Amino acid sequence: MLHAAVYTAAPVIYVMEKVRTKCGSCGGTGLYRGFAEPAGVACLNCEGTGCRTIDYEPFTARVDRTDVATVRLSRGTFIGTGVGPAGGSVTYDEFRRGKVPTS
Repeated sequence: MLHAAVYTAAPVIYVMEKVRTKCGSCGGTGLYRGFAEPAGVACLNCEGTGCRTIDYEPFTARVDRTDVATVRLSRGTFIGTGVGPAGGSVTYDEFRRGKVPTS
C-alpha cells in the first residue's frame, strides 16, 4: 500500500556527503582471488583498502517537474506482465499535495 506524503518546494542546495562502506567486490578484505589469481591480488575496485567511498546528495524534498500534467501508477518493468501506466490518475497538482493514484 502506498502512503501519501506532502512535499513542499525547497531551495536547491547541492551539498555532497561522503560515506565509507565495505567494498562489495572483495567483501572488505582488500584482496581478490579468482581462477586467474590463485594467490590473490589487491582488489581493483578498492585498491586493496577494503572500503569504498560513496558520494551522494542527501534527499531534502521532492523536486518539482514542469512537463507532467497527470500522474498514474506504473505496472512495472517486466514485459511479461505489462509495462506502462495503470489504474486511475490524479493531476500533478494533486500529486504534489500528497494524493496518490489508485490501481
